[in-house]
Amino acid sequence: MKTKLLTLCLSLSMLVAMNGVAQDSKPGKSKAKKEMSEADASAKAAAKAESKAAKDAAKEGKKEAKEAKADVNATTDAAKQAAVNDRMAAARAAKAARKAAADGGAAATAAPDKAVKKADNAGLKDDKMSKSANASMPKMKEEKATPADYKAPVDPSQKGPNGEKVMTGPRGGKYYINKNGNKTYLSSVK
Repeated sequence: MKTKLLTLCLSLSMLVAMNGVAQDSKPGKSKAKKEMSEADASAKAAAKAESKAAKDAAKEGKKEAKEAKADVNATTDAAKQAAVNDRMAAARAAKAARKAAADGGAAATAAPDKAVKKADNAGLKDDKMSKSANASMPKMKEEKATPADYKAPVDPSQKGPNGEKVMTGPRGGKYYINKNGNKTYLSSVK
């Protein structure tokens, strides 16, 4: 019985060993697949690096274009600011000349010279006059506001739907005060 068992084990082990060899009958094919997958991986890595380089180059190009545009905007902004400063200086000089003409006498001859000097310096300053220029000019009288300054002008030719007064708003719109005390604007289409 021992011999039968031994032969049976030996035959089973031979069958198992033969099956293992039979399954690996084409070893070159798996090796070829490995080489192909490695080649594919290296090709993909190269393509990825190439696309990344292209993206970086595009980003760099956009950055340079943005910087060039900023330079152009800075020069145009500076030119616009210079033009505004020139206009403001001319307006200040004209205002000083009118004021000097209104004052008359000796002050009229001195004021334009100061206005010209001030206009030259105004290109770099705000709209506010410097303290020294304000000190040399006489003080203007301040007028107190009257209640009429705060009321909206009333249009006597128009009436609201129930006979209300029609007033003109700050931007030219026509309105009346309804029974609830709210402004109701009239439509511009008639």
